[in-house]
Amino acid sequence: MKKLFFLFFVIIIQFRLQAQFTDSTTRFVKLTSGGSINKTKDGSNYLFNNNAQFNVRKKRTVLNSAASWIYGMNPEKLTNNDFTLSSNVNLYRHFTDFYYWGLVNYTTSYSLNIKAQGQAGIGIAYNFLNKPNIWLNVSNGMIGEASRIIQGDTAVINYQTIRNSLRVQFMFKMGDRFTFRTGNFFQPSLEYISDHIISSDTEFTYQLWKGLNLNTRLLYNKISRTEKENLIFTYGMGYQKYF
Repeated sequence: MKKLFFLFFVIIIQFRLQAQFTDSTTRFVKLTSGGSINKTKDGSNYLFNNNAQFNVRKKRTVLNSAASWIYGMNPEKLTNNDFTLSSNVNLYRHFTDFYYWGLVNYTTSYSLNIKAQGQAGIGIAYNFLNKPNIWLNVSNGMIGEASRIIQGDTAVINYQTIRNSLRVQFMFKMGDRFTFRTGNFFQPSLEYISDHIISSDTEFTYQLWKGLNLNTRLLYNKISRTEKENLIFTYGMGYQKYF
């Protein structure tokens, strides 16, 4: 079901690009697929990381949507079946580097013991650096969360909480071909002192030809409530295009 949903999301992206193109709107689409495979006499270990991203930019509004699916197995068991769908809007008013944001996010993760997690919130952000070759953004806000998780590998519980969401993003381009990007979240609960989420997504890309890229990606996630964390390194191909 998750595979079909992910493919459907990509098809919707393609349709929207064709149906809503105007001279006053800039659109960006990015598709990446990577992984790793290790085959031995005892069996095969493999991990696949697939991502889709779609942005629409107008004069005072930016809409960002993304979907990711990570799937992995080793000879003994399933290791990853993690799906995330997110969308956020940025609203600029009086300053080009300051904006308000709102987001919705849905996650289900086998590796982190998350059966379902929904988040929604609002906040503010500021671009401390905003040039074509370097960008630094810091944002902070409040989000509400409703989750269904597994604790102790057996007990399934439902809970809700309010979190502070701090995010730091950085991008650096070296010439026309090399690009480094990283985004990092820290989301502590305002109700439970030991409850926090840490997430980091770092990507390095090399442009081969036009929108075709080689990429490596390093992901780290930690959920204190489930006492689970993962570290994922993949490499593969990607395609991106501005419209």
